Amino acid sequence: MLNQLAERVSQHLEHSPKSSKYLCMRDAIIELIVEGVLPEGTKLPTEQALASALPLSLGTVQKALRDLVESGDLYRKRRLGTFVAGGDHRRQISTPAFIFMRPDETPVKMVFIRLLKRERVYREGPWSQSLGHCETGYIRLTRLDRIDGAFDCHTVIYLRDDVAGELMEIDAEALEHESVLPLLQARGRVARFTAENRVRIMRLPRAVAGMIAPDGEADAWGIKLETHYLQHAETPIAWQVMHIPLNDYRLVFATGHS
Repeated sequence: MLNQLAERVSQHLEHSPKSSKYLCMRDAIIELIVEGVLPEGTKLPTEQALASALPLSLGTVQKALRDLVESGDLYRKRRLGTFVAGGDHRRQISTPAFIFMRPDETPVKMVFIRLLKRERVYREGPWSQSLGHCETGYIRLTRLDRIDGAFDCHTVIYLRDDVAGELMEIDAEALEHESVLPLLQARGRVARFTAENRVRIMRLPRAVAGMIAPDGEADAWGIKLETHYLQHAETPIAWQVMHIPLNDYRLVFATGHS
């Protein structure tokens, strides 16, 4: 158990270097619970043993475990230790334009977002053709989205700086635990919007295939999903390009949002 947890935590720390370390540990434990590596009733090693085995301080380990106890994913028995609780441990992040459906026709509730890069882009490109000219430039977010613990998607989101410029200043944690449009809605930057989806099957770009294709197969096929977000059904605010490896899940699309 310790070796598997140490490996998963290291992966999260590598892929999300700007995230709080306790969140990397928390998400790693949730993934292992959902995947069945840590079934209900499993007793976790002591906090000291975890801190010794993981590249984390004792305080970070304690904070992650405390967070999981407060969320109901773990529970403690006095003098006995910390255990995996029962129930559905999947995390649900709202995807306003579409949802993934499992092969059993139940909706995916767990999406882990890893922010790979956040930058402001001033030059023109395909994003400006989609979003229109913006004097102050554009925000580009590059992510790896792990869907249901089953596969990774490579996602790039472009937004107008005059709408989403504050995303350059907020903590990376916020961008890894909520989708962008709902986050902007909560901040009052976006009102009612609609989404237009375009899908096609294609060979994945080599750099992307190396990250998300099974075994990193360079010539792998996948799905390219482009989503154009429009405010008040006419003003472009965001353009998202997601590359998805071929899998057994379904995509269900939505168009209207408030």
